[in-house]
Amino acid sequence: MRIHSLRSQIIVGVAIVIAMFVAVQMTIRAFVIYPQLKSLSEKHDKYELLRVASEIHQEIRALENLVYDNAVWDESYRALETKDVAWFEKTYFSAASYSTLGIHGWFFFDSNKNLVAGEHFSATYPLDDISRQIVQSGLLDEIHHTEDSIVHTLFELIDGKPAALIASHILPSDEQGESNGTAIIVQQINQAFIDKITPNIEGDIQFHSTDSLSQDAITNSILFGALINKKLDLLEFESSLNRLYVRFESPTKTSLFAISIQRPKGPDKHIIMDGSLIGGIVVSVLSLIVYYGFINRKLITPVYDLLQLVQRAQTEQDFSVRSELEGSNEVYQLGKRLNNLLALIQAQQSAVSEKNKILQNLSRTDALTGLSNRRYFDEWMASLSSNANTPSIAVSLLIIDIDYFKLFNDHYGHAKGDEALTLVATAIKQSLHESTDHAFRYGGEEFVVVLQDTDSEEAVKVAENIRQHIENKHYEHNTSPLSDYITISIGVATKQVNMLLDVQDIFKLADQALYTAKARGRNRVAFQSDSETI
Repeated sequence: MRIHSLRSQIIVGVAIVIAMFVAVQMTIRAFVIYPQLKSLSEKHDKYELLRVASEIHQEIRALENLVYDNAVWDESYRALETKDVAWFEKTYFSAASYSTLGIHGWFFFDSNKNLVAGEHFSATYPLDDISRQIVQSGLLDEIHHTEDSIVHTLFELIDGKPAALIASHILPSDEQGESNGTAIIVQQINQAFIDKITPNIEGDIQFHSTDSLSQDAITNSILFGALINKKLDLLEFESSLNRLYVRFESPTKTSLFAISIQRPKGPDKHIIMDGSLIGGIVVSVLSLIVYYGFINRKLITPVYDLLQLVQRAQTEQDFSVRSELEGSNEVYQLGKRLNNLLALIQAQQSAVSEKNKILQNLSRTDALTGLSNRRYFDEWMASLSSNANTPSIAVSLLIIDIDYFKLFNDHYGHAKGDEALTLVATAIKQSLHESTDHAFRYGGEEFVVVLQDTDSEEAVKVAENIRQHIENKHYEHNTSPLSDYITISIGVATKQVNMLLDVQDIFKLADQALYTAKARGRNRVAFQSDSETI
């Protein structure tokens, strides 16, 4: 066949078009569609890893709060100072206490790293060996060299098993003065501990000892510290693994254990890549041989429509978009499967969003009183101070402190103390307008109330109303030198109209006013100007 014939030229032209089309299709799939779908799949893997890390972190934070509450306490400080071992044994070392708290051991060291009192429930090693393992972990050195935190956590092998060591300086209740030692909680990490995180979803998160992990699982695992710090931009995931792994290391970079979660169903880059490529090539060759316009209408245009659909979904993060292609060949089947895939991603995105909302709410709420916590107070005040409307309104701040609450706790116990805190929180909420006022538990027995669009005169009235409301509850407090019932002292400060809101200044003024209220006998309200005469 001569090359100059029309047939030959057509055949050569068709061959060139087919070769170019196949090359273009392979390039598009290799460098556009594949990275986009892979990015979508990895993004959802990252969401799941963050969820697992967040749930573990919440459990660790709860233990940090537990050790802090028991370490920053006058009684613990005194008992360690006097080496009162009997007091530690009576207060902490009971099987019922371990069962209730869900921990495995308490250890109390003096400032010279000497064990004063300790107990490890169901230990196989002697107590001296366990205390030596804790000292060798470096936790005592690390917490004493960390000036910006009272509580510190690390993971290590204790009693031959992976464990979280949560330590806190032992200080007086007011956190003033030097620490005279360290309190440490030992929490074994095993499947039972993991099951507490998701009690309603059996097998959602699984525990793995290091020797049970394959090399692929270790290689493709993500360090817990990286997840907590959200260093995920450069993460790569091995698609052959059916589970996502989070690995925990000791301070010496030794792998201790891992936890895993089932990889969520998402875009499968291999099936989409292979099926799309083979179907595209077959349909392309047959269609171009019959007629070039046919392939342009039936294949090229639909493929680019799907590409734009995927690109739009990724760029706008809108997974509600759907392909409107109709037909029965491979391209239209790809459109249908892509619609199913987008629907799946949309459902997963909604589920992740809902879980994130729940986690955010938990992180902003005080579990005991139901009020917003100190962390949300900082966010709220930062947002309020940056609001363009804030300078045009008066803003008042109330700092509320329960009178002689330490005496109440020592006499009635922590359970009654929690009940009193809840009573005060409820009374505060009942005295406020939800539309303009917001109450927070700032810490311990201290509460903060923010009153928007409220001048100093009205703020003092609100404060006095809260004080009377709580006093009229007649909640018994026989150890108070002031009254037979629970009472409160309140400091009030106000940012006037046409002034900028300085959070530190208004808080300092309210705190000084609270000091004034206490100095004048407690169970009273003091305004910021009152403190200037003290």
